[in-house]
Amino acid sequence: MKNLWHLYIILVMLFALLVSGCGVKLVSATATPELSAPPVEGESNAPPLQSSAEEIIVDKNTPTGVCVKETASGSLVCFDVNGQPLATLQVPDMGSSDPQGMHIAGELKTGAAVLPVVYFSWEPEHALLVSANGSSTSLRKTSAFLALAGAVGQPVMAFSDVTYDGNITHSYLYAGTLQTLGSADPFYDLKDELTGMALMPVAVESSGGQAQKVWYTHTAWGIGGADLIYPINRGLYVFDLATGQNMQALDPERNFQGLSPDNTLAGSISFDFKGDHSLHVNNLVTGQMINFPLNLTSNRGAGYAVFSADGKYVAWLEASGSMITEPPNFKARVRVGDIATGAVVHEVDSNTAAQVMGWEGVSFIKSVGWLDAQNVIIEARGENWEKVSLLKYDILSGSLTFLYAGSFTGFIY
Repeated sequence: MKNLWHLYIILVMLFALLVSGCGVKLVSATATPELSAPPVEGESNAPPLQSSAEEIIVDKNTPTGVCVKETASGSLVCFDVNGQPLATLQVPDMGSSDPQGMHIAGELKTGAAVLPVVYFSWEPEHALLVSANGSSTSLRKTSAFLALAGAVGQPVMAFSDVTYDGNITHSYLYAGTLQTLGSADPFYDLKDELTGMALMPVAVESSGGQAQKVWYTHTAWGIGGADLIYPINRGLYVFDLATGQNMQALDPERNFQGLSPDNTLAGSISFDFKGDHSLHVNNLVTGQMINFPLNLTSNRGAGYAVFSADGKYVAWLEASGSMITEPPNFKARVRVGDIATGAVVHEVDSNTAAQVMGWEGVSFIKSVGWLDAQNVIIEARGENWEKVSLLKYDILSGSLTFLYAGSFTGFIY
């Protein structure tokens, strides 16, 4: 019994370390040694300590369902892997379906109250709103809201806002909870005179119901175009709110394209316009890097990397051609890579998506996330951009199927 109590204490300590966030390796690239549980008398069938802790983290980061914004109702509808509805969340005056503009600030539990949704709205004024039970209230006014990110299933968030000092972009990062975000002061700001980049949060780690670390990138502000395919980002950083330490996770010469749910893997391409635009996946703990060479026809490079919760697979978009030529010759394909081997193991192109949907054509597809360890969610848009649906690609069976009509807004946990 004494040995079992010691094992319990060790398990609790290891889980606390894992939940508090993985360290970011800044210098060397030596492998992190694996932890193993000490032997316990009479418990030969007990699972290894490392495996048990990892399973807890994977389960925490695996969604219960996926949410879309319905064009007709303006509501968020959330459903499971089979397309069965789980919840309908009212979001009055929600400005956009962009998942970077909203956060479901709670977990879906049987018998739980309606989940609060924090989101950005342009009307009646530029503000962050919080909606619960079908009514919304203003959380705080914003100047030029850029992006919102939150801790999985928790009322803990970070957002960025932008102002101008003359012609100079000045951006700010804020963090807090439903109770504190409305009055929070910025914890970090950037005045970028050279390139005009702005701060954009991409993930939040929490501890004890409070924001602990905020992951962010520098992103191009006010840059767009009909033929712009991927986000233009520069580097990846993590700010520790407890210590005030600001760390670089990816070099600014990398165009950041996605972070894994446990914040240990980052996808990127070269920031240089003439550089290598194939997808690189960096392990931020060990320093290892995996490169997935482009399909030979993908002359527009790669982007929009999304990782499975178990860290085994990454899905991303590759493209060729142009969306603005006459006639358009743009082609998109979603590819899936095995991170352990560096092999591309699956691929779905826009023609296949059009066939599944029964549409004459698909103007754009991209991977938006993983519902579980085997199902990638793909957003497809018809020749009319407003015609949008989600598809489910099962990497075990190779089947691509319609999931739900609407634009992707995020996941529910």
